[in-house]
Amino acid sequence: MRWSPGEGVFWRPAPQADGFTTLDRELTADVVILGTGPGGAAAARTLANLGASVILLEEGPPEARFRPNQGAAMRYHMQEGGAMVASGATFMPIAAGRGVGGGTLINSAIAWRCPDPVLAGWAETLGDIRYSADNLRPVYDELWEYLGIWETRREVSGENNDLVVRGVKALGYDGGYLSRYTPNCVGCGTCYYGCPSGGKASTNHNFLVEACANGARILADTKVEDFLLSGNRVLGVVGRSYHPDTRAEGGKVTVRAGKVIVACGGVGTPRLLKRSSLDLGPAVGVGLHVHPGNAVFGVCEHEVNWWQGATQGAYFHPPALPGVLPHTSSLPPEVALLSLGAQGIAAPDAMELIPHLTGLLVMISDHSSGRVDAWSDGRAKLTYDFSMEDIERIKAGMVHAARVLFAGGAKWAFCPVAGVGRFEDAEALEARLKDKVIQDFTLYASHPMSSCRMGTHPETSVIRPDGRAHRIEGLYLADSSIFPTSLGVNPSITTMAMSMVIAKGVAGV
Repeated sequence: MRWSPGEGVFWRPAPQADGFTTLDRELTADVVILGTGPGGAAAARTLANLGASVILLEEGPPEARFRPNQGAAMRYHMQEGGAMVASGATFMPIAAGRGVGGGTLINSAIAWRCPDPVLAGWAETLGDIRYSADNLRPVYDELWEYLGIWETRREVSGENNDLVVRGVKALGYDGGYLSRYTPNCVGCGTCYYGCPSGGKASTNHNFLVEACANGARILADTKVEDFLLSGNRVLGVVGRSYHPDTRAEGGKVTVRAGKVIVACGGVGTPRLLKRSSLDLGPAVGVGLHVHPGNAVFGVCEHEVNWWQGATQGAYFHPPALPGVLPHTSSLPPEVALLSLGAQGIAAPDAMELIPHLTGLLVMISDHSSGRVDAWSDGRAKLTYDFSMEDIERIKAGMVHAARVLFAGGAKWAFCPVAGVGRFEDAEALEARLKDKVIQDFTLYASHPMSSCRMGTHPETSVIRPDGRAHRIEGLYLADSSIFPTSLGVNPSITTMAMSMVIAKGVAGV
């Protein structure tokens, strides 16, 4: 069915999920899936529709804990309370979602197809045409129909996105309004905290609804601790229920299943595998990509009110900079104040600027890479090493972002790079960035991927091209951790697409 924007949408009330309990539980299923985000939910729908009995385990809460502030989102819907940081030449926060719906609860629902050249490279490297652009095209088409994906509409775009589109058109750049799986969006600008209007097609309102209608069951507030094994074959998982507020221990959970799909994300999957009793070889946690980036903020004479309208509704491709993708963002006021460097007595003056701010995030498809390990207490131990090439690409992308903001109507601009200060044209930014090193940048990343790669050799990859682990039978991975390389665009749709392909193989289709 083709949805019309703003009208019918595949959105139904979220399915009932079991939450915290002090009772021990022992369950059986054909397949147990760890994680309910893009990968886990898409796999659950596919398998349940094919007649398999499915149980999903989710570490986060059973229901969206929506509050219009950053603190609540971090506490309930970000892994490790939003406090994961990669260390290396500098420190870089890395965000990942949790809760029934995973990262789709708090993302901006940006919808991109994996670029054809990237897919061509994957198909060649894997020796598997199922991941070619031609073979994945009908899967993407199905997702476009299923999730009601449309370009951001002018009625809900808001001035922040409109300004960027004006700048893009004035400069003749390739760009415009972003496609998003938000067919009933009302432009309230709170995607990062959760969707209060039912406008976003997060997985808890479609994939998981359909899976549960076909018999799937969700256990939330449940942290998986290890796998049940017989020789080199998994027989299920064991975990425990934890209270979402106090973190008090609850009952033990044991799920016996013929097949296990791990879909905990680019950080969560390798973190779990590293802590488990499984021996999956040296590639677990290696090769982490994160789409790192920085930002440029413009200040306009007129009010922009960037919290009104789609959170991330516009983008452009800078000329001659493949793999660099600036797109809009509407930061929470407290984050905007930090970006301004406004603390203490400077904060009141900065508050007056906030309605006049506009901004672009500059995301790159990273050639740099990192690693996911685990500390003794189970938290993720993240390291990341920047290449000089990526630093220069971020700088170049920021200069183009400044050009777009000025062409769209900004009068002056600034960026979270030490020593740059205020500037009135892109050439001034380019000159001030020239000698900056990575330690001068305030970086951020929210697309962890490629940390348990798909490949043909167990020394350099964790799973085979069909999703099966090289060294453990009955174990599959189906999330962004399996990407053979950095994607270069927002990953949730490609995660869904690859998960659907893998799930059909699990079912023998």
